[in-house]
Amino acid sequence: MINNFKIRILAFSIAFLLIGCGDSTEDALQADTAEESANDLVSYFENADPKLKKLAKTASDALEQGNYPLAVQSINQLKANGRELNVDQLMVITEAGVNVQSAIIKASEKGDRKAQMMLNMQNASRRN
Repeated sequence: MINNFKIRILAFSIAFLLIGCGDSTEDALQADTAEESANDLVSYFENADPKLKKLAKTASDALEQGNYPLAVQSINQLKANGRELNVDQLMVITEAGVNVQSAIIKASEKGDRKAQMMLNMQNASRRN
């Protein structure tokens, strides 16, 4: 629950920093669930470089299928290409990261062992 709060604070902080970037950036911050983020990843990367478009589609498909490890990996790869992204794409990726983390937490709370294992690994990596 605390991690979810920290993630939301980070996302909203970034949003406030970019608030002056226009209405389309605000639209990029409307995804409240992993499913909504999946749709945004496809739409905001529709005209992107083919490599980035493919990564966004992979992340989107993984989110829709509940394949959180692949979704996290694809989102991280998109983040690594930050110089090639516009502000809206960066915001969609950030929001997708928040939403996938929330989905992992919810799945873990419902007893999903894979989700719990992912949270444990993330926590261990943050400590090191």
